[in-house]
Amino acid sequence: ALGILRELTKSKLVFIETKDVVETTLALDNYRRACDCGRGAVFLSVARGKVSEGINFDRHYGRAVIMFGVPFQYTLSHVLRARLEYLQTHYQIREQDFLNFDALRQASQCVGRVIRSKTDYGLMIFADSRYNRYDKRSKLPKWILQFMNDAYLNLSTDMAIG
Repeated sequence: ALGILRELTKSKLVFIETKDVVETTLALDNYRRACDCGRGAVFLSVARGKVSEGINFDRHYGRAVIMFGVPFQYTLSHVLRARLEYLQTHYQIREQDFLNFDALRQASQCVGRVIRSKTDYGLMIFADSRYNRYDKRSKLPKWILQFMNDAYLNLSTDMAIG
């Protein structure tokens, strides 16, 4: 992974979201400056983090999103355990069904940060084979599913960039 980052930094500035709000705000400001001057940059953030849930990367601020993994909630949280029990008891919603729905909703929100208007465009990469499974993919919104035809699924890295 460090080799990939080292290669990336040869041509792009790389900014990373951290737990520190001030540090992340500064990184985001510098990322936007790099985009505004035409150099471009890479911003790494965490699903369910501060950046993925409220910052838009419209226009030239976001032309690609790569979603590594499926952003499931921390299942040992007492609040989540209580919510899951309530959903099961009152609505017969199974734990796994809710967790899958919630994770795919979160993934959709993250990749949707780059498409904010009719004139926006961007590349969305779901870099995890679990998105190829029907139980995951079927929970993505139609505006994403319309572009996920069989020719673009389950690609190797070589096929995807070739």
